[in-house]
Amino acid sequence: MTKKLLITFSLCLIFLLGACSTAPNGLNDNKSASPDKQADELATSLIQDVFAKKELPLKGSSLPKYQSSYQDIIDGKDYLYGAYYQKDKIHYLFTFIDKETPEKLELTLEKIDNSWQLTALNPWKTKGTDLTEKDIYNKIGKGTGDNIRIFNRGATFMRI
Repeated sequence: MTKKLLITFSLCLIFLLGACSTAPNGLNDNKSASPDKQADELATSLIQDVFAKKELPLKGSSLPKYQSSYQDIIDGKDYLYGAYYQKDKIHYLFTFIDKETPEKLELTLEKIDNSWQLTALNPWKTKGTDLTEKDIYNKIGKGTGDNIRIFNRGATFMRI
């Protein structure tokens, strides 16, 4: 009996160690070099502006309203910020908890006349991409894929 317990314990320990990673939650984040650092910096600034309730350069759309500040969300450690890159578009995904309510925010930048412009800001959807929401969300959630990049994952991030 003791031998069986020891073997079972050893197998469980090997399995657990094999499943571990240095990334939070055991997930591997794709933090490779950015395909377009300028666009990424603009997107991050625009997302922060949403929470500061600043005017954004987007016509014909009302801004989402959140109760939390950007810093509240970062301090809460339950968020994911990543991007899906296409040729002339980049779809940024920011998932977070806003006062105990799960939220998904999509910000899309499109290259028009050689400069990045905000073309969409709304709850996450995949209009204009060649992947489904499930495909993109799974890839961003897992941090894998050639066109996927994870910028930040909160230490206690759980999929929403």
